[in-house]
Amino acid sequence: MTTKHESLMSILDNDLYKFTMQYAVLKHYKRDIPVVYQFTNREKDLSLNLASFQWLQQQIKDMEHLRLTETEREYMSKLSFFDQEYVDYLSQFQYKPSEQIKIKYDETTHELDLEITGKWHETILYEVPLLALISEAYFRFTDCDWNYDGQVEKANQKTRELLEYGCVFSEFGTRRRRNFKTHDLVMKSIYQTSEAYKEECQKLDKVPKGSFSGTSNVYLAMKYNVLAIGTVAHEFFMAASALEGVQHANQMTLEIWNGVYKGALGIALTDTFTTDVFLRDFNAELASKFTGVRQDSGNAIKFIDTMVNHYKSIGIDPSTKVIVFSDSLNVKRAIELYDYARKAGIKASFGIGTSLTNDFQRVSDPSVKSKALNIVIKLKECDGKRVIKLSDDSLKHSADVETTLAFKRQLGI
Repeated sequence: MTTKHESLMSILDNDLYKFTMQYAVLKHYKRDIPVVYQFTNREKDLSLNLASFQWLQQQIKDMEHLRLTETEREYMSKLSFFDQEYVDYLSQFQYKPSEQIKIKYDETTHELDLEITGKWHETILYEVPLLALISEAYFRFTDCDWNYDGQVEKANQKTRELLEYGCVFSEFGTRRRRNFKTHDLVMKSIYQTSEAYKEECQKLDKVPKGSFSGTSNVYLAMKYNVLAIGTVAHEFFMAASALEGVQHANQMTLEIWNGVYKGALGIALTDTFTTDVFLRDFNAELASKFTGVRQDSGNAIKFIDTMVNHYKSIGIDPSTKVIVFSDSLNVKRAIELYDYARKAGIKASFGIGTSLTNDFQRVSDPSVKSKALNIVIKLKECDGKRVIKLSDDSLKHSADVETTLAFKRQLGI
């Protein structure tokens, strides 16, 4: 098997939404807020072996050496939604894994126990790179029955199909990528294929049907000179439930977000406490400030109908809004949702992750998929209070049954 690429490439080898949330925390909450994050492996059958864990330990320790380079500083300074004060802060930023990360491994059960504790504005950047490292550790030492053959061709084919059908899509695959090398190979292929498609359309004097919007990974956005894509994640809504009260955490988060970004980065995430709860607060005044919404769990077809009807009920033309789909997408699913959204009268775009950056077959039996990990790191406590995610998919709830029921009672669901 070919040698795998070394792990994290840069402090910017992370998703944009982690930086945009860090910026919002620093701007709005001008105090140190203690938080706790917890790792969960949703599929226990796929677990690290001892060699994976030992490699992971070293990679986490080495995170303390990552610093923003001068080239990266210049790049971040050009992102219009950040100010110079934040770029200066990021230039001084460093991970403190020895202080902030507790990691244990049970050699009998093969369970990985990982917890992050510290100030919110400091620890907020850990989630995505840690998940990427855990995935890479697994595929370096535990599941080695794969190789890179066909990765470029697969990415090329998927990109072509999406573009020629008319889909607008972004690459969202950092957190569950096989490793950085795969991510880079895939991104290069997507970029080159989309550029070739645009050139072909230009030569034929045709308007391109679809488009590649960019990538959530800031380092790769910089490398390939494409847009860095991202807004806000469940984490901010969960934290707001502790800091502002759970009853109107959705409303408070969106108002804080709009206050910081003044209409930029205007995609609202709906499913932190179920979409039904979200829509209670998503009135005409608030909805008019946001470009659209993101669907990340539950029944996507039903979600389209729900959002179209909701926009109409508050006097907003759905055709002026967009739904960003980001839940377990592949090309076939994106095309199905594109068709349905178009018929329903609302725009659609797609953030595609694991299907792009972790789509492998076993070398020993190419008819069998080399399965990606299903892992998450979620906020558990904020400012001393328990927080949870109540997804549109009950399997994605981030707490035990008793805690979930307690939050549901508070929300009246």
